[in-house]
Amino acid sequence: MVDVAISIVVTVVEHLVGPTIRGGKCLLCVKKFIRDLENEKKDLVFERDNLFGLIEQAKHRTEEIEKPVEQWLNDVKKLLEEVEDLEQRMTENTSCFQGTCPTWKRYRLCKQMVKKIEAIGKFKGKSKNIQPFSHRAPLPGIQYESSENFTYFESTKVANDQILKALQDDDIYMIGVYGMGGTGKTTLVNEVGKKVEALKFFDKTILITMSQTPNIRDIQGKIADVLNLKLEEESDEGRAQRLWLSLKENKRILIIVDDLWREFNLNDIGIHLDNNNKGAWKILITTRNQHICDLMHCQKKIHLGLLCEDESWTLFKKHAHIDDSLSKSLDGVPQKVCLECKGLPIAIKAVGSSLKGKSIADWKVAFHMLTHSEAVDDHVEGVGAALSCLKLSYDYLSDKQKLIFLMCSMFPEDYKISIEDMIRYAVGLGLGGRFSLDSARDDIEATINRLLESCLLMYARESKEYVKMHDTVRDTALWIAKRLENHKIVVNVDKPVNTLERDDFIRDCYALSLWYPKQDQNFHQLRAPNLEIIFLHSRRWKSFDLSHATFQGIKGLKVLSLINNGSGHPSLSLPSSTHSLTNLRTLRLNGLKLDNIYFIESLTGLEVLDLQRCILNELPNRKGKLKRLKLLDLSRCRFLQDKYNAAIGKCSQLEELYASKCMPKEYLYQSVMDIITLPMLQRFVIHTTNLTRDFSKNSRHLEVMDLNISNLKASKKNLLQIAETVHLIHLHGGCKNIMPDMIGVMGGLSCFTCLCLEGCPEIEYIFNTTSDSEVKCLVPKLVELVLLELENLEELCRGPPLQVLSFFEKLEKLEIQQCMKLHIIFPWECNLQNLKILKIANCTSGEVLFSMSVAHSLQQLEVLEVAHCDELKHITATGREHGSNSGNEIVQTPVKSSHFVMSRLKKLHISYCKKLESLLPICCVEGLAPLEEIQIIRVPMLKLVFGACDHQHHSSRQYPNQNMHPYLKLLKLTNLDNLIGVCPENNCEKWPSSTALIVERCPKLSVSWIATMAGSKEREKVVKIEKMTLRGFSELNLISRMP
Repeated sequence: MVDVAISIVVTVVEHLVGPTIRGGKCLLCVKKFIRDLENEKKDLVFERDNLFGLIEQAKHRTEEIEKPVEQWLNDVKKLLEEVEDLEQRMTENTSCFQGTCPTWKRYRLCKQMVKKIEAIGKFKGKSKNIQPFSHRAPLPGIQYESSENFTYFESTKVANDQILKALQDDDIYMIGVYGMGGTGKTTLVNEVGKKVEALKFFDKTILITMSQTPNIRDIQGKIADVLNLKLEEESDEGRAQRLWLSLKENKRILIIVDDLWREFNLNDIGIHLDNNNKGAWKILITTRNQHICDLMHCQKKIHLGLLCEDESWTLFKKHAHIDDSLSKSLDGVPQKVCLECKGLPIAIKAVGSSLKGKSIADWKVAFHMLTHSEAVDDHVEGVGAALSCLKLSYDYLSDKQKLIFLMCSMFPEDYKISIEDMIRYAVGLGLGGRFSLDSARDDIEATINRLLESCLLMYARESKEYVKMHDTVRDTALWIAKRLENHKIVVNVDKPVNTLERDDFIRDCYALSLWYPKQDQNFHQLRAPNLEIIFLHSRRWKSFDLSHATFQGIKGLKVLSLINNGSGHPSLSLPSSTHSLTNLRTLRLNGLKLDNIYFIESLTGLEVLDLQRCILNELPNRKGKLKRLKLLDLSRCRFLQDKYNAAIGKCSQLEELYASKCMPKEYLYQSVMDIITLPMLQRFVIHTTNLTRDFSKNSRHLEVMDLNISNLKASKKNLLQIAETVHLIHLHGGCKNIMPDMIGVMGGLSCFTCLCLEGCPEIEYIFNTTSDSEVKCLVPKLVELVLLELENLEELCRGPPLQVLSFFEKLEKLEIQQCMKLHIIFPWECNLQNLKILKIANCTSGEVLFSMSVAHSLQQLEVLEVAHCDELKHITATGREHGSNSGNEIVQTPVKSSHFVMSRLKKLHISYCKKLESLLPICCVEGLAPLEEIQIIRVPMLKLVFGACDHQHHSSRQYPNQNMHPYLKLLKLTNLDNLIGVCPENNCEKWPSSTALIVERCPKLSVSWIATMAGSKEREKVVKIEKMTLRGFSELNLISRMP
């Protein structure tokens, strides 16, 4: 019995003493738990932020993030919120850890900390193991022209309604829209596609452009792009089966087949209509011929006719920039001209645009030409009127405009024509004049703009760097060229070229254009003395046999373009007769392996040499041979020789150089050193990485990685002085600053507009002019400065005070990240009058970001983002007591009398600044009317967003009748331990436009303030809050308090 009692006592003691000992350990280690939790949370936040960076990079590559990654982020967000809630409770129960509350309560909080530490440990490091991380985003099924100029006339509205009704009829799966060329069929079906996509009628909407000679592989490739599908099959049939397998996974699909010229079996592409998908799948075709609708078995045929007189006149007035009164003052001739356009929209636009601003004499001449033009193809309805109208627009062009217009017809139907390519071809034809390439570029771009204004060209959907030609306009251009004596154009001949040598038309032609021919083309004895342009484009280069060709019969050739658009780099060997092409001025060889490139030394008239995507041993380097070369493009070339042979430096007249992503990098680095020796160089784009930050559009762009400046010769250190934008990554070799280590101080960077430094651990100052105090303006044009991961950067500028102040006067954007030794960003009195965007993150900056004097200069600032600046206490300060300027004496400049600062600020984002106590004084707030977003996160010391004003005459000022932020839409306040309000008590807060209010874990913020903010009388008159998130408030009657 005693043994039993002893056993019971021992068991009880074990159960009581064990937890007590463990609890005692927990209480003794409480500080360690708090520290461990903070460190673990910090590590997890760092991992999450890194993941955000990877996500941004993936999105920049147009990739979509995998769901496990998003799930990890959601789980981490929830866990961090729980940790922050726990930290909040720990803050509220500080006395517990000082021994003034029950032991069990302390023990419970400690146990919760341990659990959170363990939970964080389960997530740490896991994000790196999530594979796959992302995938290519599927392309949009249909891309649209801007609809801002689209006009719904009665005819288009009727057709639009009929199409929409047919698309909703389950018994109809084939719909045909027909009408003559230029009536707006393509524009209409694009608008319909936009509507049904917005209404979610279909899972996928795919647009296919057929043209007169449809290329099955090209069409299959475009569909595959939309489906995010990679076609690896070689045969068209295999690719069609693969497409079908992918397409049938979608329940509802709309396929728009635009510009169909003949009966076409959609099965050849991979589109199968069967009993399983009829009704769910819809095919919408456009064609010029109603008979095609019958051949394609369209169940619904919709005619898009010509415009009536009133509609025509409305459209004509819009493009001719006239009204009824002006037409009357011109004797009513404009209305007569409009009638001759026969209601055809494309003709109305072209003729109206060409006569814009013309005199009455010009109007009368135009009317006479339209009424007396020769009949053209009258057997086809309306074609004669269309051609006559477009021919009239052509007649109003200058000779240069006419030639560039005709050149655009040499490209395939619906082709995106690169404006840059057109410039290079036009220079070859001498259309840019005898002046610099830069002035020629301006002249040719102005010519293209004139064609755009005349509605003879239009911008491509994707970018304004490309133009397109409507198929009716292209037909007109080819019809015109066919009848010209000196500019006959041959495009896509069906027969081999060598069989047409006896054809007078070929012998007299001015331009020959072959794109993706179906049969091999052999050039043996081509004789065409008038031939000046040859375009040869292929996806399988064996289709052009040039090895035995002779160019003796085309010595007048000025432009030769041989481009491989397929995979790989097929070898190209040109015949010995290539040396006879001494009149050649533009040579483009793209995507080829060039076994011997030395023949170009004999092309003494060459001005443009484009070798993009080629593989070659090296460039010829005999001095004086390419003495007229103005443009050299080596983008994505691969050189088989590692050592650069100084060829570029011997092109003394070179004005433009493009050498992006050349391989090997060593070859490119050595060639970069030649740039400074070129006296005529005006434009260059050189970079070795895929990290370009949208700088490449600038005319002088240099981006290099792992550059060792110790290898630069002393005379070459002023390389950057001729650049406009520079991106230097992992710079090393003893470079402590850009100036003077990389360039001399004298002369400065007079062309510099943008500088990005990334991962350069040796950099201590960007500009250091302590050795030369006489220099006044070093970077007069600097507008953008980006500094990333410069771990030893101490100051941006070091030198005499008055000199340093001038460095920032033109600056528009400043971004600084991960510069932990940077303590002083802005000198105390500097002028930031043009700064628009300021982003600072992960910097141990000083206690004050800028003085009040600097803040007053920020009259253009629109975006201010500050994050993870642990030492920062104040955004602005009115005195000097909070900072210094490296011991430099600063000349006092008076503070402006106006109290407004940052009067154009739209976005204010502040986060993770542990010591930050104040942002802006209330006396400055009245000038922040444009402010649209305020986001403040994890700023524990902040009491008021806009604090009390230090100036006595402003200290008691109130704004009872002012809308302080009339355009504020988003207010987000998260994890602000000491926040008690946005403004001091005696100032009224009114934000009538705000639609989103997010307040989370702000324990000292009054509930009555939130209720007033959410339901003020002013708000009821304007707009209600659409989104409200409130967390961390214990009051249950919050909603009832809202007015």
